[in-house]
Amino acid sequence: MFDIYKEMWDRRKMIHALSLHEIKKEYAGTVLGSIWGLVTPLLRIAVYWFVFSIGNRVAEPVGGAPYTAWLAIGMVAWFLLNDGFKLSQKSFRSKRSIIKNTPFPIAILPAVQIMFSFYTHLILLVVILITLAVALQTVSVYWLQVIYYDFAAVMLLLALGSVTAPLVAISKDFGRFLDTVLIFLFWMTPILWSVENAGRFANVVKLNPFHYIVQGYRDSILYHSGFWEHPLYTLYFWVVVLVLFILGNYLFKRMKPIFLDIM
Repeated sequence: MFDIYKEMWDRRKMIHALSLHEIKKEYAGTVLGSIWGLVTPLLRIAVYWFVFSIGNRVAEPVGGAPYTAWLAIGMVAWFLLNDGFKLSQKSFRSKRSIIKNTPFPIAILPAVQIMFSFYTHLILLVVILITLAVALQTVSVYWLQVIYYDFAAVMLLLALGSVTAPLVAISKDFGRFLDTVLIFLFWMTPILWSVENAGRFANVVKLNPFHYIVQGYRDSILYHSGFWEHPLYTLYFWVVVLVLFILGNYLFKRMKPIFLDIM
């Protein structure tokens, strides 16, 4: 039932090495190198802060937390989810030459792209945590809970990548559709706005598993709330991940001969 994930685990050292190679290749030829992985998201956070705090002047504290810190933490979580999903769903199609010309274990490709996103995410996360520790003058043991939410995010991305990568390999249109879905998810996931503002639709918004990760980051760093305090929501998230894992394994095994011929 979980053949492709077993292969990912068995080849975890290979995935680690390839993801580091992807980072080197991504920033090869640039003066700042991998620092661009830090500069770009920080600039995006600054732009959203300026628009909502200075431009619209609607950036009030959220649940007692400063809006700037609340926004930055949500954006850090989103960058991991967005980049990991975007790269993993295109992992087969973007590596056509490797797939067609070498006996490569293609099942690991989504994991390589996700770990590439995760490693760049860790740099940004450390910078944001240090900045918040200085700005808020507080550090909590709950911050360690981010490790759990990072693990949950990687598992969700692996499941989503396994489902979508075979479909995108067959249809470029589906890839474009997913890019549109990501834009929709950015605005519908409470990153720039609080889920409490959704009123009676708040529970519908929470069905989005991305919200579980984003809110988990904020609960850990700002509100000092444990994931065990939301047992039903946590159970729902992991059931969704499990269903996606099963579906991803099934689609890969059924569609592998098809997309190998098409590509």
